[in-house]
Amino acid sequence: MPWSAGDGVAKGGIMTHFIGLKALRTVLVAGVLSAASLAAALAETVVAHGRPRPPELMVENGTVSGPLRDVLDEATAKIGMTLTWENVPFPRSLQDLQNGRDVIVPRVRRISDREPYTLFLGPIAVQKREVAFLGLKGKASVNKYEDLAALTIGVKRGTTYFERFNTDKTLKKVETTDDQTLVSMLLAGRFDVIATVDKPSLDSVLKAEKVTNVAYAPYEEAIDGENHYAIGRNSGLAKRAPELDAVLKDMAATGRVRAIYEKYKLNPEQIE
Repeated sequence: MPWSAGDGVAKGGIMTHFIGLKALRTVLVAGVLSAASLAAALAETVVAHGRPRPPELMVENGTVSGPLRDVLDEATAKIGMTLTWENVPFPRSLQDLQNGRDVIVPRVRRISDREPYTLFLGPIAVQKREVAFLGLKGKASVNKYEDLAALTIGVKRGTTYFERFNTDKTLKKVETTDDQTLVSMLLAGRFDVIATVDKPSLDSVLKAEKVTNVAYAPYEEAIDGENHYAIGRNSGLAKRAPELDAVLKDMAATGRVRAIYEKYKLNPEQIE
């Protein structure tokens, strides 16, 4: 059949309709992808730093566990975050906070030196703790603060103890990175006593290493420890700090934090 102008108009109309449908489908697909991208962006993945602080935080074969993880996992999920946990020494965590890296660090004590670069979330509890001193049996006697003046003291880098001890420049302190190194150096005679704010953590190392020839000194210093999570003040995460802080405080106020700790047979306000 010969072609006519009418056929051209009809076919052109069909073609225009087809192109229109194709364009509409492209727009719809782009819209779906944009929505998916937006959802992915909102459900951001954030790095959280773990470190051995039993019984609140344990690290085994690279896996971080314990109530401090469970509390933060639940709180961040409520605001659309997913956490990736890494085992990181505390001095490096402090450095990352100072450098404004996007990390969340559990159990960071609030002190004036850290305020310029840290946003403190919570606290989820106020814990009664003691600064204790561990030495070899029969080797060093610490009955009062003044007895420390004659000793070499092993301390953990980045850890805050109590004001008098922290600022006392007359004391001879040797810094290390973790409890295992502290115990090894004590046994090797590198210092006389270990200062610790984490007796459960130190005790777990002593038990694992089967160390029995040590004892805690009679002298202890009682402190109140607010249990905070921390975000770098200059990090990209800082903008999310207010909402995460609100969720953590609500979990503490409503008893949710206590319920999580009780699953581990722990009291969030008294860690022994």
